[in-house]
Amino acid sequence: MLYLIDKPMAEIGLRTAAGDPEAHVVLIQDGVYLKPDIDAPVSAVARDVDVRGVSLPPDVDRISYDAVVESLVEQEVKSFV
Repeated sequence: MLYLIDKPMAEIGLRTAAGDPEAHVVLIQDGVYLKPDIDAPVSAVARDVDVRGVSLPPDVDRISYDAVVESLVEQEVKSFV
């Protein structure tokens, strides 16, 4: 399950993802400012990171929008944007 998380809905999105053993969290837009403490893979959209000048924690991977779109087609998605 792919969880798209932006800052305004982060609390509920991360709480929902934490209960899903299949979760993969993708931080988008202002969500890249978050430092999620979750036991799931976490990625951040590279373009959003670059535009905002954010330094990511070492456990957060950068992902392109193209990769996000590919994942949207392949996986079920929950959006917290």
